[in-house]
Amino acid sequence: MKKINEKHPLAIRWFHWINFPVLFVMIWTGMLIYWANDEYSVTVGSHQLIKFFPDWFYSFFNIPYRLSEGMAYHFIFMWLFMINGFLYILFTAISGEWKYLLPNRHSFKEAWQVLLHDLHIRRFIPPQKKYNAAQRIAYTAIIIMGLGSVLTGIAIYKPVQFNWLCSILGGYRAARIEHFILTIGYVLFFIVHIVQVIIAGWNNFRSVVTGFEIADVKTTAARPETEKTISRRTWISFSVFAAGGLVAWGGWKWLRTYSLEKEAASAGLPMPVRTIQNGNDKVAQSIFSDNRLVRTFPKSMAAKNVRKNGTVGLQSALDKDWKLNVERANGETFDVSLEEIKQLPHTEIVFDFKCIEGWDQISHWGGTRFSDFIAHYKLDQEAAMKYVSLVTPDEEYYIGIDTPSAMHPQTLLCYEVNGQQLPPEHGYPLRLITPVKYGVKNLKRIGYISFSEEKPDDYWAQRGYDYFSGL
Repeated sequence: MKKINEKHPLAIRWFHWINFPVLFVMIWTGMLIYWANDEYSVTVGSHQLIKFFPDWFYSFFNIPYRLSEGMAYHFIFMWLFMINGFLYILFTAISGEWKYLLPNRHSFKEAWQVLLHDLHIRRFIPPQKKYNAAQRIAYTAIIIMGLGSVLTGIAIYKPVQFNWLCSILGGYRAARIEHFILTIGYVLFFIVHIVQVIIAGWNNFRSVVTGFEIADVKTTAARPETEKTISRRTWISFSVFAAGGLVAWGGWKWLRTYSLEKEAASAGLPMPVRTIQNGNDKVAQSIFSDNRLVRTFPKSMAAKNVRKNGTVGLQSALDKDWKLNVERANGETFDVSLEEIKQLPHTEIVFDFKCIEGWDQISHWGGTRFSDFIAHYKLDQEAAMKYVSLVTPDEEYYIGIDTPSAMHPQTLLCYEVNGQQLPPEHGYPLRLITPVKYGVKNLKRIGYISFSEEKPDDYWAQRGYDYFSGL
């Protein structure tokens, strides 16, 4: 006769099936982000053995030029990933399930025997409890990897606000590599896990949905009610499973196809996505502090050839009589020449400049603190407003920046790079350097500065990027 063996509690099954698509989306959106700066490979000497990833791979999966989309969805689903993982750990701790999941000192030997059995090399499988040794090792490893992904993700998402964590992980670049390695680990886990499920067969897969396995028990009398129970529970479980899958798919389609936000300070995203992204911005702003300074470096570590990236707002000819135009809160404006700005206290900073595409470079900049500029021109009323707008002279490139970030002690109105006058490609005569933001907020060739209580238009936020863009 057949006997029902209870195996997976309902909560464990739901955690599993929620994590599966969420982790898939995290990997997919992570690839959309990684494409913008795909610098990793396996190299021996001067020979590149493996490049992550070849162009055909990106084309096949339609990955190129989707960075803003990748970031938007990645930082939505990160919450689901973290909450689901936290609840899973909490449940296993409270319910006692952890006792079945943790490997012991014999697990690696037994896992090898399980592998040989699955490959039909070994005839007998070692004695098993609720989970075999290979499963216990895999499930424990995936929890450790999940924790690693969260920590490395936080370190590269907010390396300034969590500079202590970034330092522990070896720095921004090291944390990014570690995050990437963990992602590859997830992909390999997916592949191995699916193969194992196929090898284990229908009874094993059914248990992940229904919570029970079927065992054959020798007896002379059959019990029809057991067959009915198996059929009923299987039908109910798979019906709920299918309904949950349809709801998840419908939610994904709704999120992806909802009407786009009306173009204003930001644009380019479905309204629910922008709403959640704005919520992320509020969280980021809540942890922002002037006391958290960007790590600085000696001048000897600064790049001699500072990387050039982006020419929007720089193509038109610059007026030889350029002056910075500043608008006060009452609408009055005044002009400031470069020579007048140079009379203000001079400040230099050598820091790791971070582009939203993923690359970074230690560079050396000089100018005057934005806060010193505000103080000198008695713009205290304006500095009490929520936002600062900076626009190029041709009005082609424009950013909105929260005032606390603009007033951060390391934010500069910059007119020097490596101790020399800014070249045109780096924003001569004056640019913004704000180390607490991605490069998209470090506007080159400033023409106009104004202040407001409402978000001013932002070039990249109108193309789907998050407005705050803080580190």
